[in-house]
Amino acid sequence: MTKYIDVAIIGGGISGLSAAVYTAEAGLKTMVFDTGKSQIKPISTVWNFPGIPEGISGQDLLAKMKEQMLSMGAEYIEASVRELKQKEEAESRFLLEVSSKDKEVDEVEEISAKYVIVASNVHLKPLQDMGVETEVSPAVPSGKISRVVGGSWNGETKIPGLYVAGLLSGISTQSIIAAGQGTQVAMDIISLEKGKAHVWHDK
Repeated sequence: MTKYIDVAIIGGGISGLSAAVYTAEAGLKTMVFDTGKSQIKPISTVWNFPGIPEGISGQDLLAKMKEQMLSMGAEYIEASVRELKQKEEAESRFLLEVSSKDKEVDEVEEISAKYVIVASNVHLKPLQDMGVETEVSPAVPSGKISRVVGGSWNGETKIPGLYVAGLLSGISTQSIIAAGQGTQVAMDIISLEKGKAHVWHDK
């Protein structure tokens, strides 16, 4: 049976989890699909994240972000998105074929989503499925990171409803920038859904 959601996020790193916190808080049914390969996860101590001067391990930072995302109502699934397809329905534009990691038998589940955010620089197949081209990012000296050709800060692609977050947008390789860019993508999606600029103020 196909599940229907508002926002599917492929990748559970800094940018993907940041986006999930915001879309879930705004009431959009959000699911994060993650294979656990975030580039910040193995970092022993992250010193350059503002507000945490004592430093924090990459794994602990992701855990805190995941906890916040879950508290907002988002779902987190350890799974690989095998294929991303485009649909004709305006309210459910994409079909994701998902292979869950926590099941003994390899089962493929179908998830239908109105918006998809690709937030993984490791798993580029969903973009390839959609015909979205990538290239080596000049913002990362190692030459090992990709960005979408013609990408921009807002993460839009040539496919309506399909966005990229994090380093795929061409930003510099800093975790706080990735968090901000992922949040911007989320805010744009929320504003589209509400038909007006979205603001989340503290109370």
